Amino acid sequence: MTLRLPLFFSLITLAGLTGCSTLKIQVQKPRPSPELRGLTEAEQLTQWLDAARQDPAASRPVIEIVRLLEKQSFQSPAVRVVRTGRHLLDPASAGALIPAEHVRIRGLAARSEQAGTGVPFTAYFPQNSPALARQPGVPRAGMAIPISVVLTWEKNQPTLRFYNLLDTNSAVIAGRRRVLAGDFSAPVAILLSHGKNRSIDVDALLFTKRRLGDLGLFQFQPYDPNKIPVVLVHGLLSRPEAWVRAVNGLMADPEIRERYQFWFYLYPTGLPVWASAAGLRQELDRFHQECTALAPSRNLDRMVLIGHSMGGLISSIMIREGGDHLWRQFSDIPAAQLNLTPEAKAQFLRFVYFLPRKDVSRVIFVATPHRGSRLALRPIAGFAASLIQLPFNALTPYRAALVQSIRDDVRSAFVSPANSIRFLRANSPLLLSILKLPMREDVPFHTIIGDRGRNNSPNSTDGVVPYWSSHLDGAVSEKVVPSGHGANENPKGIEEIRRILSEN
Repeated sequence: MTLRLPLFFSLITLAGLTGCSTLKIQVQKPRPSPELRGLTEAEQLTQWLDAARQDPAASRPVIEIVRLLEKQSFQSPAVRVVRTGRHLLDPASAGALIPAEHVRIRGLAARSEQAGTGVPFTAYFPQNSPALARQPGVPRAGMAIPISVVLTWEKNQPTLRFYNLLDTNSAVIAGRRRVLAGDFSAPVAILLSHGKNRSIDVDALLFTKRRLGDLGLFQFQPYDPNKIPVVLVHGLLSRPEAWVRAVNGLMADPEIRERYQFWFYLYPTGLPVWASAAGLRQELDRFHQECTALAPSRNLDRMVLIGHSMGGLISSIMIREGGDHLWRQFSDIPAAQLNLTPEAKAQFLRFVYFLPRKDVSRVIFVATPHRGSRLALRPIAGFAASLIQLPFNALTPYRAALVQSIRDDVRSAFVSPANSIRFLRANSPLLLSILKLPMREDVPFHTIIGDRGRNNSPNSTDGVVPYWSSHLDGAVSEKVVPSGHGANENPKGIEEIRRILSEN
């Protein structure tokens, strides 16, 4: 389908309002060493070991030693290789070991680095890596682990140690505990270089039915039972890459790295919010089961949800009770009396009848339109909504009958398929129905709101969502930051997320 120009430019404008942008990434190839030309690999290794001994602070010798050993699957008798840590630290199992200094990144406010002992690398594992075989949600781009490589001489034997910086921030080296050098932006960049490297996805909005197979929960790092999962939920027109700057900033904090692990929910954003929420519930159930099989942990019942924009609505549904609380807002006919096939009834119940999740301990809403946005009322938004191709499901043949079961005063909201854009209309009964659902009283929640730097709250807007829509009574904290709709990428918005995670 060819997009009409007005729609195309309107979507681009909306994308710009979100604040999302693409990083520029370049991974440099190893530089040749003319002075070592003609030498065997064993002779080159000897030369680089000598260079490392003469200048222990130099990174180049260590990088070259790792490169040469990688060719030999780390089996060289010349160097002792020590494998440490809990996760994925056998260097021979990695698809590639990439020096952090070879990764160039443009577009980040600051690179998350840590000075210390060792040379920062990224251990990259492709999706089909045997080392990732039991992980419940490996992204197509694979996984990238920040590591620090330390070369020492023990009893005159060169010894190379690989430290997983997701496991430890320091190590005892030569009898003293030392902070390890690390680069936490390089792994993020490596994953982007193997993936989409864009946070806007128009195709997933308009052609939702052909992108439904992409829906899923994915990990940024291997499952660690010692860490609390943080589930990041993107918004309309977006992808998990919208969280790159937030993860980059959060990973700079050693306390965050020690206490939390990050997961991402990916879904085609043309789906109605109820369907996207049902998908997340199903994926959380699957992760809970598969992670428990790997290593049971009470941290699986302490998850933190962070939702940006429409992702905040999905997160809100996770801690609310549906069922009759929801259905009776729209119909006087008991759900049990609806004339549906068993398959259609199961689909209906999955969307409408749900309980608040017991495994969520906290929610952070970022630029969330709890009461909708007036942008969704504009004619161009209605045109875009009319182009969204929703997938066929068991309820599709019964849509007309279901609409007839809706009360007259709210039936107009259901005349057209309730895709995401129609759902987000300001004060839509579909949207306001979420706020009327009982919320788990023991789950604290926070709000982060953009005001475009104008300091005019409560009369402010982030350019997409006004304050009156983002504000929620009962929030443990509310932070207004000088950003547009992309508060999840704003430095002060990220700092507020860090503060909440650190303090709680």
